[in-house]
Amino acid sequence: MKIIFYLFATFQILYAVAQGPYQINLDLTASKEDRLLVVMNLPDIQEDEVEFHLPKIVPGTYRISDFGKFVSTFDAFDHLGKPLEVSKISINKWLISGKPKHIEYWINDTFDHMEGYDENFLFEPGGTSFEADRNVFVLNNFGIIGYIDGYKEIPFELRVLHSKDTYGATALDKKILNDSLDLYIAADYHFLVDGPIMYNQPDTLTKNIAGAEILISVYSPQKVVSSYDIMENIEDLMVAQSNYLGGTLPIKKYAYLIYLMDYPSLSKGMGALEHSYSSFYTLPESVANQLPQFVRDVAAHEFFHIITPLSIHSEQIHNFNYINPEMSQHLWLYEGVTEYNSMHMQVHQGLYDNETFLEKVQEKITNASAYPLVSFTEMSQKILDPAFKNMYRNVYEKGALIGMCLDLALIKYSEDTLNLVGLLKQLSQKYGKENAFKDSEFIDVITAMTYPEIGTFFSRHVQGNEPLPVEEYLSWAGISIRKGGEKRMALWGNFKLGLNENNQIIALATDHLDAFGTQIGFQENDVFHKLNGKELNLDTWRALLYDFQENTLDGSKVKIELIREIKGKTKIIKRKAKAETYLYKYPNELIISNESTRQQNKIRSSWMNGL
Repeated sequence: MKIIFYLFATFQILYAVAQGPYQINLDLTASKEDRLLVVMNLPDIQEDEVEFHLPKIVPGTYRISDFGKFVSTFDAFDHLGKPLEVSKISINKWLISGKPKHIEYWINDTFDHMEGYDENFLFEPGGTSFEADRNVFVLNNFGIIGYIDGYKEIPFELRVLHSKDTYGATALDKKILNDSLDLYIAADYHFLVDGPIMYNQPDTLTKNIAGAEILISVYSPQKVVSSYDIMENIEDLMVAQSNYLGGTLPIKKYAYLIYLMDYPSLSKGMGALEHSYSSFYTLPESVANQLPQFVRDVAAHEFFHIITPLSIHSEQIHNFNYINPEMSQHLWLYEGVTEYNSMHMQVHQGLYDNETFLEKVQEKITNASAYPLVSFTEMSQKILDPAFKNMYRNVYEKGALIGMCLDLALIKYSEDTLNLVGLLKQLSQKYGKENAFKDSEFIDVITAMTYPEIGTFFSRHVQGNEPLPVEEYLSWAGISIRKGGEKRMALWGNFKLGLNENNQIIALATDHLDAFGTQIGFQENDVFHKLNGKELNLDTWRALLYDFQENTLDGSKVKIELIREIKGKTKIIKRKAKAETYLYKYPNELIISNESTRQQNKIRSSWMNGL
């Protein structure tokens, strides 16, 4: 067999490989203009014409990403190194004529503005960043690496050449070949893209918790937050989560990858994207004092994805179609139950008191009431459709309440011998990470494992569109709803607040201003300077806005100063307006009855405190 070598920086790549995996090579040291060259040797291809795919959508995002649009050049070669004919047949597909053995393409990152790509920016936790000047690289592999259609169920080997002063943090299996070359091995494409990698100057910390290796890696440009700060704030949470799951964790390794931004994000968002063995966060560095707690709050949710969907998932997730995805009916499980567990675990393990937990539940009730009543399974299955996509946030609200109702029902009907965590353990044993359930049969399976009443609950309130029986189910635990009062509150404008590159608070999404906002005339990217003579900045804005909305009387005078760029010049805009108020209804309050029966006390103690 003739072997031809291709020189790639300091290591070599085989053009022709006998039977074997994909071999992908990334040279981070050769990145330029926020682009990476992807060099890929392919397994033996049998067809004379094949398609190369990059993902249109990836698990956990529930929105279209179209990573193919970030590719700038694409070339394919046969086993002799001869160029093959390539034609682009859609945003994410290339048709290759001949049997390709080697592929090369340049790909742009997603964190930065790309010419010709002016809207629908990707949420950064699901994107990529190649910052050669800072020597930091965010490798969400689904945004970089593609596959030959029909050949994604075979092993992938990824070699990354990097500078000696950086370290690649990930939950993937990793071999350090030398001080500047790492090898990652994945069983198939699904596993490869499920493991983000972040390269930066090392700020990592690893600790063994409940039998699992927990890794935290932080990129903080101004060094305001460290991996030690994050670990100090989430260690007790991790211990509590392991205790909640029975004392050990069902994983050997988990990675928290945290990228702090000292510039405005294109998406104007912050948060995290979950993976089976890791989660990747992008957060603004400017609010450093709030970051450890924010990570703690998000981590409480993201970590529980080691149960769903890692160990309990449908065929749609197990065999995910990255080009034409079919959505599962069970977002109530993947996101709703995960969100519920993140709350319930904290009261169950003593991190919340009962009152705090009930406040969290009431907040979910209030937020869920803003969404129309629809079949939750239908919404889940059609979440990409225009009619349903704006309802996605409800999976964290009503979805969590579905989990709560299911938990209370299991405790009641089993006479305290089974709860939701116990059911999840049984489902994990029945399926596990290698076996998927059939989407249309899953609720019947749960009903057969539990009680007819559970099937009725799903039929009416999850598959059907009847309101959740929250008040009835809470009454089983001796908890009632006290109706909230009313108060007049000042309108503020009906827009979003954001930060610019100077960490100044700015106005965003000003397309639908309310009456007060129209009086002032807020414009996109206006910088807030003063409110009623008091400076409005990162340190003062919460207190000032709270005082303004709570204590401003209808018709009273309001003075606002804005900083606005007009024709390239910065000007201070002074505005006066009359305050306008609306009737704000305080949310209801959940209270524990002083006259609970013995049975109610028993259910409540078991449910909230594990007693």
